[in-house]
Amino acid sequence: MNVIPAARIAASTFGLMILFALFVLGEPMHVAGEWLGRSDWLAANAIPWMTGGWLVLGAIFTWMMLLVTLIHRYLPAHRVVTMLQSGLMIIGAVLLIGGVIVWMNLLPRAEDAAWAAFVDALALTFLGAGLFMGGIVTSWIAYDLARLNFLSWLSVAPGIAAGLAALPAPFLLPNRIVVMTAVTLFFVWTFFFAVRRSVPSAFPEMSADWR
Repeated sequence: MNVIPAARIAASTFGLMILFALFVLGEPMHVAGEWLGRSDWLAANAIPWMTGGWLVLGAIFTWMMLLVTLIHRYLPAHRVVTMLQSGLMIIGAVLLIGGVIVWMNLLPRAEDAAWAAFVDALALTFLGAGLFMGGIVTSWIAYDLARLNFLSWLSVAPGIAAGLAALPAPFLLPNRIVVMTAVTLFFVWTFFFAVRRSVPSAFPEMSADWR
């Protein structure tokens, strides 16, 4: 898959996920709120809750897809750094998926506030660690693309910013601002590529200067 189609799929998925989180999942995501209100919402909205979870899982997949596509197009696979980036991306994705699955499946089954607090803590621990690892690798890959002169600093700036915005997640969750900031910046990065007609060649000396 090429960069532009991968970016378009990622932008669509992230855009839909952001809208769904803002306008549908406000009540159950309010971890600091009263459990009774969240419990009533979950009991009455099982399908939207699961749909939101699958959207997040889809977004994680498209995040990986775009980064893998950028690595495959531009970064030499034999580098130790590239191998480390790939491994870190997988670790981040596994942690994020674990957090989403815990929340999706265990929170609606919580019988009281104490059990719900345990589920929240477990899910947020996985999610915080996943966002931290994912933030590092996103910024790292974006930085490498500019450092090696494959893409301009302007074109990778949203990716670097998205990764950096995710780093405080383990310390700031359940504050949703840090997550929404990182996700929105990554959406901006995907949209930047999605609206383009072409991207730079991996061999700049053979193509026009896109930067």
